[in-house]
Amino acid sequence: MRTIYPAIKIISTVFLFCNSPITFSQKRKPEKDIAQAMNNEYPLLKEKNSINKKIPGQYEKQVLYALSYFPELVQTKIRFKIKKSKGGIIATRPTVGSILRRSSKRSYIVIINDSIGGRRLPTFSNSGVNGQVGILGHEFCHIIYFQNKTGFGLMGIALGHVSRKYMDHFENKTDSMDIERGLGYQLIDWNLYLEKGFRALLPPGAPNPFEKTGTRERYMSVDHIRRVMAKSSFYQ
Repeated sequence: MRTIYPAIKIISTVFLFCNSPITFSQKRKPEKDIAQAMNNEYPLLKEKNSINKKIPGQYEKQVLYALSYFPELVQTKIRFKIKKSKGGIIATRPTVGSILRRSSKRSYIVIINDSIGGRRLPTFSNSGVNGQVGILGHEFCHIIYFQNKTGFGLMGIALGHVSRKYMDHFENKTDSMDIERGLGYQLIDWNLYLEKGFRALLPPGAPNPFEKTGTRERYMSVDHIRRVMAKSSFYQ
């Protein structure tokens, strides 16, 4: 799940673990713009990656393409739901009845929020497809992150979410995983979209919430993402 600033609050929960870890040879190569590949590969991805998935039609291509970076989730039961919300953009959680089940028997829900109210906050639907795939990858990384946890272990991790220090490490590590999967360019596009949208809502002279303060960073800044990519042979 992704929480950026006080203007948007996403309730963090616990996720799934899966079997069959990905190998390096299975990784997709990074692409600066995935729009054309997403359209070209859609028929094949629909056949291969839609197993046990319930996806809203308007986001089917984006979800299926993002899933292609996570082959170990092919059989995982995931439902994508669109709802109205006063805050938050996207969040992932296990269904209540599946937390204590084996990983192969668990099911998950990804909630995509559209904002309501007087101010028009940045929403998932208004982002370009590059950014949408980037943040979907972040959510899928949450799922992979807990692949070796039992149900009780997942509940224990959920308790750690009350700690700001824990959440800073948790979400920063998730961004790192998203980059390692090959979605660094897409994560940059998502962050740039949020920055532009929230800056437009700030009153004159207000502090910039995207400016890093202190030593901790919950979500990687665009500059941080670019530094990580520059050091990775995967992006050369």
